[in-house]
Amino acid sequence: MGTISRRLAAGEHFVLVLAVWISILISVIGVFFRYVLGHSLSWVEEMAGYLLLYIVTVGIATAVRNGSHLRVDILIQFLPKTQKSLNLITIVFATIMMVFLTVLSLQFVVSLLEEDQRTTSLYWLPLGVPLIIMPIGYGLTVFRLMEEFLRLLKKDELTDQTP
Repeated sequence: MGTISRRLAAGEHFVLVLAVWISILISVIGVFFRYVLGHSLSWVEEMAGYLLLYIVTVGIATAVRNGSHLRVDILIQFLPKTQKSLNLITIVFATIMMVFLTVLSLQFVVSLLEEDQRTTSLYWLPLGVPLIIMPIGYGLTVFRLMEEFLRLLKKDELTDQTP
């Protein structure tokens, strides 16, 4: 699983860097056209929104991989001996939610593609194409959560074996 994880991490990093740079580039182009040339481009805002969606959905998986996702740990502070079990419960709950989001977003994207809905300013682009990142990003998050779950279980096994 290590090789798959490393390749997915490289892909996540590539998508995030590319999306941020393209977002910056099209924003600069949009500002130039609007304020220098006096003609705004209709597609800039829509593309920036899609790129933000890419950054957020892939960023969730990256945050889980890095262990930097948002969590409330007040119970762990008051009951430190429950940290491992609470972390496992949290991961199970988050995985269930992410599987739910993956399925719903996949159904949503498939319905958009079946109905041939188009984007507003880029009419040639089917709406489901830029939104396909939702089930992909949520699926990556499920994978990362499962990695974290297995890591915590292995950590428990290792600590149980030491005298």
